[in-house]
Amino acid sequence: MPNWANLMLTKQGKVLQAKAIAGSTLTITKMKLGSGIIPDGVSPEDLTDLIQPKQALGLTAISVNGGLAKIQSIVTNAELSEGYYIRECGVFANDPDVGEIMYAIMTDTSPDFLPSASSSVVISEEFSINVVTENMANITAIIDPEGIVTVANARKIAEDKVTEHNEDTEAHPNDFNLKGITIGKDNVIATKKGDLLTLLAGKGINLLSDIKNKIITIVGKSKNAWNPNEEIIAGDIRYTEDGNGPSWVYLLCKTAGTTGTIEPILEANAVVGQEINDGSVVWTVQKNSNALSFAGKEADLFALLNSPDFKGTPTAPTAAKTVNNTQIATTAFVHLLAGAANNGGIVDSLLAQNGYVKFANGLILQWGIVYAEQGYIIVTSI
Repeated sequence: MPNWANLMLTKQGKVLQAKAIAGSTLTITKMKLGSGIIPDGVSPEDLTDLIQPKQALGLTAISVNGGLAKIQSIVTNAELSEGYYIRECGVFANDPDVGEIMYAIMTDTSPDFLPSASSSVVISEEFSINVVTENMANITAIIDPEGIVTVANARKIAEDKVTEHNEDTEAHPNDFNLKGITIGKDNVIATKKGDLLTLLAGKGINLLSDIKNKIITIVGKSKNAWNPNEEIIAGDIRYTEDGNGPSWVYLLCKTAGTTGTIEPILEANAVVGQEINDGSVVWTVQKNSNALSFAGKEADLFALLNSPDFKGTPTAPTAAKTVNNTQIATTAFVHLLAGAANNGGIVDSLLAQNGYVKFANGLILQWGIVYAEQGYIIVTSI
């Protein structure tokens, strides 16, 4: 979680800080994580709690070095029922006069997603905050013994599990008998190495997709992942986080607007064409297997095969002047045909009562009317 802004004391925290400088004990009680977004016009220092708290973290350690107090905790999704974006963090302390208060707050402008326990991705990592105070002798913390997990403990657990696996006589049989393999919904037994590849054939796409989703969950979001407060235009596509709705779903923007602060939840029984309201955006549920990489804008990119409507300046091959078929005639072909001296083409004319026609081979045909006193004479010349 590397994107946190600087820790800021709340107004209640500043009052408690002054008391600590004067000699009172500053007792840190816990930390909280949340997914809320501070509204425009609201100052973080005016808050008394997180906008949308999701988890309360017990403290595992506190250490003092110079003017800094390092407070530590453990973030885990082991008992998390619903995943969320970690956008806000609050440090809570005990004020001897008013009780527990939110002492300080910090926010994350590019939040990480913490998946729920049901996502099959187990996350547990150390989370620490540095607190500055002028009277370090009077700072303490309430340690939660249930939450203490050290690196040494974690390493010992992992090493024990590896040893237990390697000592199991059934773990690595010499005949590569891969017993009890389950791929998709099929329970299978492979008798040699080559069988495993055969069994994965036809299952590989789903297998790779599952791996991709887990990687995205751990290291970050995909290119077209849903984001809060994002300007969306009609035709844009977005994908939901792992575990939010059926795996075959993606969202296609029907009505442009701005997404909400919380990702819309898709039900397991979602159907193609279903409309989802998200802030001022209206999405329609689409199926991944029907998706193209053109974001629903094919009509702007391609002309129809039947009665095409070309845009811009389309070009085509220029046929020879002797061609006479259904091939497209370009403007270059027309000029070639009209300017050929040996084909008798008309190159100039005046189609009037007194007019002429000039052919490409130099022949000129003229006509006109000369009026006399008793009538008129029609005159033609070549």
